[in-house]
Amino acid sequence: MFSFLKKQAIVKDNNLYSPVQGEFLSLDNVNDPVFSEKTMGDGFAIQPNQAGLIVSPVAGKITMIAGTKHAIGIHMANGLDILLHLGLDTVNMGGSPFDIDARVGDIVNGGQRLGTMNLEEIARAGYETTIMVIITNMAVLKSVTTNDALYQVGEKVGEVTVKV
Repeated sequence: MFSFLKKQAIVKDNNLYSPVQGEFLSLDNVNDPVFSEKTMGDGFAIQPNQAGLIVSPVAGKITMIAGTKHAIGIHMANGLDILLHLGLDTVNMGGSPFDIDARVGDIVNGGQRLGTMNLEEIARAGYETTIMVIITNMAVLKSVTTNDALYQVGEKVGEVTVKV
């Protein structure tokens, strides 16, 4: 009767999904030492090859959306914290190339729409469009496996396991 009062649970899903359509890129090959040296954590990157849709790379709860919309934090049911970082140095664009539909507190499934990004606007401004998916709390992570390929938006890229 009062189902709208029930708290929505985070789906237990250890899969990693491509947040955009594009080519897998090892973090070692990202043109930014913060990501390539894994200073923020481990994960993967995607080089977009088609403008538009951004989806969640994991199932979880949205914990943070940067005021400039270039970064989104997601907490997974297994305890991992994920940072979805949209482009390199795009923080300097003040949010203009991003239209984020998700809100802090939203429960999302892997592959669920988060918003859009304008790749052409980012490139015109002289920034790179590479998108990083970073596990920021490495102490919880046991392993991350990914596959090097071309991905459709929302397609499975790999999976994570956590320490017990």
